[in-house]
Amino acid sequence: MRVKPIGNKGSFERLLDSSLANPRDGVPFTASMKSASPVVWVLLATLGLGCASSQNTNLTSRSAAPSPEANYLFETTFRTHRRGVQPENVKAWVVMGLNLYPMQPVPNTENRFEALLPLPTDRSVLRYRYKFQFTYPGVLDNNINSTMSPEYELQVKSGVPRN
Repeated sequence: MRVKPIGNKGSFERLLDSSLANPRDGVPFTASMKSASPVVWVLLATLGLGCASSQNTNLTSRSAAPSPEANYLFETTFRTHRRGVQPENVKAWVVMGLNLYPMQPVPNTENRFEALLPLPTDRSVLRYRYKFQFTYPGVLDNNINSTMSPEYELQVKSGVPRN
């Protein structure tokens, strides 16, 4: 079906005149995909990121007073929206520089971890992150995934001498 335009061709007439026009509905496939693709991509991205996202909450304070034993408690929680992740299959570490310090699950709580770590005596600011590793069911076997938290800073207060 061809439409004979009167004067200049409008956008609809150009679509109908296209060589890729579908004879059943008269709209080219590429034109319909161009108009729908931003909406489709936004929905797919939101769905994909929302279903597999994970989140941690840093429960460690931002400053530490030095103590004679020079240890400090690091605490965090971890939640993921990925289906099939069991709390017992989540492992956590504190990352300081290139060092990984394992965290222990807090008893009688779900997805909460803690570690008692030594504070370095030569720095007033300590930068650290949390690393989480978890397994989730795949098609034939369990898959392993890991995620890192953003970087946090711990201000080590001076003034109380260490023994």
